[in-house]
Amino acid sequence: MAATLGGRSKAFSAANTSCSCSAPRVAPVRTTISTRRTSHKVRAIELDFSDPDTQLSVAGLVIGVVLGVGAPAWYINRTERDEERLEELRAMNRATFKETGEYMTDDEIAQIRKPKWTDRR
Repeated sequence: MAATLGGRSKAFSAANTSCSCSAPRVAPVRTTISTRRTSHKVRAIELDFSDPDTQLSVAGLVIGVVLGVGAPAWYINRTERDEERLEELRAMNRATFKETGEYMTDDEIAQIRKPKWTDRR
């Protein structure tokens, strides 16, 4: 029987290698695919707003959104308003220079507009 198998394998390899331009034929490996499908029921998330943990989570979410959006918006608003005041102060300083020939002193400017930490940039 071993000789027969050996003979078959030689014949198989000879048949597959007779053409040098093609690759040897290999039988595809069959895999079994499970046809059993599991059905999952869609369930809504149950939230109990009387639970203190849920209340704390919702409060944290609301505060986070308000601060995350509100703080940068407020800072941008304040910066724009400060730029307007600064332009008014520069116009006033130019008018003072035309009238008196001298610019306002740093103390006079500080009385009108307090120096900001962003002025040092």
